Amino acid sequence: MSLIYRYIRKAACRLTVCLAALLCVVVASAKDPVLLRFTVWDGDISLGVLQKVLDQFEKENPDIKVKLESIPDYATYHQKMLTMYAANVPPDVAMMDPGHFQALAAKNAILPLNPFMDKTPGFDIKSYYKPIVDVHTYKGQLYVLPRDIAPIILYYNKEAFKAAGIPYPDGTWTWDYKVRPELREKDFGWVCQQLIRKDSSGKVDHWAFASDYPELLAKTFTYSSGGDYCNNEEQPTLVTIAQQKTVRAYQYASDYMNVLHFMPNSTETSGVLMATAQQLFVSKKIDMYENGIWVTPQMRKDLVPGKEGFFDWDITLFPAFADGRRATPTGGSGYCIFRGIAHPEEAWRLTRYMAGPVGMTAMAKAGIAQPAIKPLALTPGVWAPGPTTPKEQEYPHNILATDAAVPFVRFGSAAYYWPSVNERLNAGLDLVWSGQAKAEPILQAAQKNGQFRLDSLLKDEHLSLYNWTYGILAGALIVAAILFWTYWPERKIKYSSREKTESRAAYKFISPWLFGIVVFTLGPMILSLLMSFADWDIITPARWRGVQNYVEAGAIDPLFWKSMTVTFIYTIFSVPLGILTSLLLALLLNQKVGGIPLFRAIYYVPSLASLVASSLIWRKIFNPDNGLLNQIIYGSHGSWLGTKLSEIAGTPDKHVDWLGSEKFALPGMILMSLWFAGGGMIIMIAGLQNIPQHYYEAATLDGAGIWGKFKAITIPLLTPTLFFAMVTGFIGSFQVFTQAVVMTQGGPNDSTRFYMYKLYQNAFESLRMGYASAGAWVLFAIIMVVTLCQFKVSKWVYYEADAK
Repeated sequence: MSLIYRYIRKAACRLTVCLAALLCVVVASAKDPVLLRFTVWDGDISLGVLQKVLDQFEKENPDIKVKLESIPDYATYHQKMLTMYAANVPPDVAMMDPGHFQALAAKNAILPLNPFMDKTPGFDIKSYYKPIVDVHTYKGQLYVLPRDIAPIILYYNKEAFKAAGIPYPDGTWTWDYKVRPELREKDFGWVCQQLIRKDSSGKVDHWAFASDYPELLAKTFTYSSGGDYCNNEEQPTLVTIAQQKTVRAYQYASDYMNVLHFMPNSTETSGVLMATAQQLFVSKKIDMYENGIWVTPQMRKDLVPGKEGFFDWDITLFPAFADGRRATPTGGSGYCIFRGIAHPEEAWRLTRYMAGPVGMTAMAKAGIAQPAIKPLALTPGVWAPGPTTPKEQEYPHNILATDAAVPFVRFGSAAYYWPSVNERLNAGLDLVWSGQAKAEPILQAAQKNGQFRLDSLLKDEHLSLYNWTYGILAGALIVAAILFWTYWPERKIKYSSREKTESRAAYKFISPWLFGIVVFTLGPMILSLLMSFADWDIITPARWRGVQNYVEAGAIDPLFWKSMTVTFIYTIFSVPLGILTSLLLALLLNQKVGGIPLFRAIYYVPSLASLVASSLIWRKIFNPDNGLLNQIIYGSHGSWLGTKLSEIAGTPDKHVDWLGSEKFALPGMILMSLWFAGGGMIIMIAGLQNIPQHYYEAATLDGAGIWGKFKAITIPLLTPTLFFAMVTGFIGSFQVFTQAVVMTQGGPNDSTRFYMYKLYQNAFESLRMGYASAGAWVLFAIIMVVTLCQFKVSKWVYYEADAK
């Protein structure tokens, strides 16, 4: 038995060793799943749907893990994609749209998908809607696999139409530049006229219609009436926004808000109503709403059958023009694959899954996106309601109107350089939408500025590459010149051995600081100086532009002088006012009375708040109807000052819209600058307390009064502090940035587009690093000249030490 036992034990040990070895081989040969980053701009509702699809994808593809990332701010999403690629940390797969993909494709930042499609059995790109495929094609290659197409459609309240005795719209109605009562429900203007309601004073308090944003309505009118923005959407060379058809369409969009009052204007939406167009539709303040289908999930969430506030609603085609021409703006999106990623094949599997039947079906059933695959969009139960569709998801009933709109969609220009031009075309439009300006002069100026930008971009395509050898040599010469200028005066000074030893020790102690200032300050400054002579977007190789960046700033770019003028005006008024306010506060709070420390803290605390938080507070203060400032100025029954301000603003029947008026936006910013006077107050108090008291005592004995002491003692001995505040104030005012970004985005009509804001836009939105570098050096030169002039005329400053 013992022999058998020993034999079994040996066999068991050998088997255990073999199994352990086999397990080690399996573990060693196993691979970790590939991790893919998947980035979208979708919001919360869409993210939940996408995550479920990704979970299913991971189950079907166990060798791949996907990390879903969201950048919900669409306005900055595409710029962040460029920046992430430039920093060599792009996502593997990213959501993209027609208006921005060429900016990446032209820089070879994303991969063409045709090679992947060609080797994928059964893949049929022809099943996708042709317009959305064509617009994502660049130089014969498809760069974005479409997931949806999104024609702009019109939501309408069926109950409102029924109450007004108007038949439901069937898509056959039209619009013209006048109301046509003879056509009744077939005329969009007549329908709007019937739906508006007024209060007892005759003011419209219930509107017929609202577009998601005014430019959308203007664009819809433009396309359907035969207007356009450029001569060739594929490769535009001429800006045409000031042509008569487009001007007339934009003016009519303004009249819809400010003359006919069919639609609330921007001031009423943001100021009086304080709601988006979608919120106005849901709350029954408007009866029709223009937008894309992507708002449907939120509409279903807000309007639940059987619950309070629900009403029957549907969608239809936006009216065609009077001559029958139909054209509508459209959205649409898809997924692209970035170049240089580690796993492109796995990324393609994810892309065709999310932009294929599985991904599209999930998004379609949620009402988020019309599938880009046409047969899928027409399948009952997917996009259109089917027999098993839940009741709350049956809205809108006429969802296939989106399919009927596809033949008439207009994407606008998808050229990679057009977004930079388009920025110039939108300048000043907020004045048109508020009724403060006519469309024609604004669009003429926009066309001129846009054409300047377009010509510059087309010209820059032929620049030669930047010669880095010469650049490095130039940088080395600059460093050598700085060192020469620093140490040349000391060449004849003789140092003892002890002094040399102390100097070496000192240099060792300050070497970390020297390293930091050379690497992180001097180095970037020299690079920016070199790049100011180049055209560079960080991604593609830099090209030599010579002094053209400086020429463009001074002689071509109208926004350069506009932003410089705005900054100078702000500086001239805000700095003296800030110094005066700080001085007055310091004089008041330098008294020896009870509670002074508390009052000092109260006045100082606002200057500690972040600029973003302060800007948000002041947006509320500047609110034209509910803001604190206008309540003080106008009171409950109006005032003489309020009447005069309204007349100056050009809106005598309304309160001043401080941030929406070209005449008052910059004065509002200057007024806001006094919010930070508490910081200057502390410096002034320190200066006042540094004045010896015996001077005042001697003046009192001589019979001097309060004004005499202030004029003969306080001001002269406070001049060093005043000079410091003036120099630092001027430097700081030239770098105003945050307030404009948060409160006005540079508007209206560039009236608050400060120089630093323009610099930021050139560098980090347009990625024009060369032009931005030139602008930064221009700003450096201006600040240096102004500062030197201040020191040159500083003989009025009294330094007590010099007098001794």
